[in-house]
Amino acid sequence: GVFAQGQAEAAGFGWPLEEWQELVEPQPQDALPPGPETLPSAKVVRKGPRSSGAVALTFDDGYDAKICGSIADTLRRNDAVGTFFINGQWMKQEPSRWRRILEGMEVANHTRSHRYLTEEPHTVVVNQIRTNEWIHEQALGRPMLKVLRPPYGAHGERVGRIAKQLGYDHVVMWNVDTGDWKPKAKTKRIVRAAIGAPPGSIILMHCGPGATARAVPRIVRHYQRRGIEVAGLSTVLKGAKGELGKPKSEPYGG
Repeated sequence: GVFAQGQAEAAGFGWPLEEWQELVEPQPQDALPPGPETLPSAKVVRKGPRSSGAVALTFDDGYDAKICGSIADTLRRNDAVGTFFINGQWMKQEPSRWRRILEGMEVANHTRSHRYLTEEPHTVVVNQIRTNEWIHEQALGRPMLKVLRPPYGAHGERVGRIAKQLGYDHVVMWNVDTGDWKPKAKTKRIVRAAIGAPPGSIILMHCGPGATARAVPRIVRHYQRRGIEVAGLSTVLKGAKGELGKPKSEPYGG
């Protein structure tokens, strides 16, 4: 139940300017009714069960496609899978390139343009989630993981209810923050923060910093030597039990 409905593979896909301008603006017809507070909320998950036997390396944002490609190449060479939370604003610029980069990787929803969802009106939250899903499925020709990671980790009951209404059962956070989003983050610090976690861990990284790309090979080797698979969220979240999130923002910058 993690995956969205797939679409046929798109070849030579592009966005006419006038079509894109229409998409980026919130459309009234896209809005779900606000709904009462009694409606169910997506479950907030920070880690999966140890029984998964795997850890998930997750990569947010995507502002540097070249570095993202390097990260994905490293994962493929080591028979590992990462989960990429790429904002649609980056993917729509070079859809064919992203299709190559993300081959064999999992992708999930981090919104179209990286806004604080807790500070946006209902219609904008819906548009940010739906438009990003549309961009990914058209560009990649395959489903996204049906999980949401709000930008800046900013989530709450309202965002959770909207996500649930849109078919997202999980808001996925993390239990390990590598700190690679910090200014002048160093490769050694990223590696030190990422290693040693138990199976089921969800590790927060970013698809942009050069230090992250340099750290990934060492992180993957560390877990594989321990007999722990580096796998996608669909593997790590099997059997996960979330809890309803309270309004908060996680202390990280991306």
